[in-house]
Amino acid sequence: MMPTLRNLEMTILGLGFLGLAWGKNRLNGYTTPNGVAQSDPDGQIAYLLDIFASLGRFMPPDVDLRGRDVLELSPGASRGNGVLFLALGARSYHAIDVFDLAGGEDPGFYERLLNRFPEGSPLDRARALTLAQSPGAREFGYAVGRDFDIPRLAEGRRFDLIVSCAAFEHYDHPATAIAAMTRVARPGCEAVHIIDLQTHSRWIREQDPNNIYRYPAPLYRLFAFPGQPNRQRPAEYVDSFASAGWSDVRFVPSRTIAPPLRETSLRNLAAPFAGQADMDILDGALTARYPGKPGIWDASS
Repeated sequence: MMPTLRNLEMTILGLGFLGLAWGKNRLNGYTTPNGVAQSDPDGQIAYLLDIFASLGRFMPPDVDLRGRDVLELSPGASRGNGVLFLALGARSYHAIDVFDLAGGEDPGFYERLLNRFPEGSPLDRARALTLAQSPGAREFGYAVGRDFDIPRLAEGRRFDLIVSCAAFEHYDHPATAIAAMTRVARPGCEAVHIIDLQTHSRWIREQDPNNIYRYPAPLYRLFAFPGQPNRQRPAEYVDSFASAGWSDVRFVPSRTIAPPLRETSLRNLAAPFAGQADMDILDGALTARYPGKPGIWDASS
């Protein structure tokens, strides 16, 4: 098929997927943060271990989790990452979200997760499991608010490490979230955020990963719903972190469009995406450090 005809076909099909996503959200709300069914615990464990390993790859090599306080933004349906952070010696883990998807998680799931995770000392692993299975434990916190007021949901805490996975692309105003996140960052805080930049609808993302960038803003907004990808690109995230006072801000690509799809995926994109040099990036990790000397913070705060 000629590239122009193929792109026209993908554009038309993409509109259908935008409509389906909009309709699904109107009927059911936001219920599926990833593609793994909640009825598949083994799949959920494999997914969490993969995400945790990805976060670890992008952390600076000198980061020591022992005694540190960790914040996860928008963990979705599981606080499993928190159990793994605690198993590696973190002092506490706190998660905040807009939707209460992890509040009813079976505590028994955490034991199964730890059984598949060989790292951490026996003492830290035992402490992690005890905290995760203790309702209301401050060291394993969870707060939900539709306003996503990060300082309020942090409940007076400050953090040494702030992470997220496939969260920032769903925020309507990432710069606002970054500014709010900065207010709960201790001096020396590290940030690691995995960001998915491609089309999210499952079939078309494999056929046309840049599909959401084919539509002018007014048309894309017609199908707007909470959590719709915001279409921000790496440079915008980097600028927002730098403007909020973070240093050493970098966006490291993880995957790019496969060569057989690259030419067609970069054609016929809407302004302002047409011609951007980074439009072949599918996902990656943003890392940054909040200025200040690590280790100089009040352990009681």
